[in-house]
Amino acid sequence: MFGAWSLQNENQQVQFGEREIPQDEKEFCMRNVIGPTLIIAISCIAIGCASKVSPVTPAQLAETEATIRSAESAGAFERAPDLLQKARQALGAAQQASGKGDHTAARERLLETTTYAEAARVRAQAEQKKGEAAVVRQQADEIEVQAKSLQKQLQTP
Repeated sequence: MFGAWSLQNENQQVQFGEREIPQDEKEFCMRNVIGPTLIIAISCIAIGCASKVSPVTPAQLAETEATIRSAESAGAFERAPDLLQKARQALGAAQQASGKGDHTAARERLLETTTYAEAARVRAQAEQKKGEAAVVRQQADEIEVQAKSLQKQLQTP
């Protein structure tokens, strides 16, 4: 029923399972189908890339500043001043970029600010915990010395 067949004439040759496309049909396809499709696709990509980033809101700035204050209250002034300084510099850069209308850069700097502030807070808390651990270790050593002293006293008649 479905045998191999072919048809030949001046403009086209058709074979079972394959079709040769004549030159004039290729040009038609390129001009009327592929060309406009490519133009639409490239336009969509360009529009997507050029879409405007919304400005940084005052609430976002306030939240970022609160992150810095959290690091400060955790003791970052003393324990992580380098990271705290980088957070402040990034916040200044974010405010400057926002003022210039470079919203993408402003958002990137806010993210950088938050990252540095969080790192400063965590480092400050870690240093504080290390200090507390050292105090507890010293107290444990003192209690151990007292316990040994009491044992000696109980053993000697």
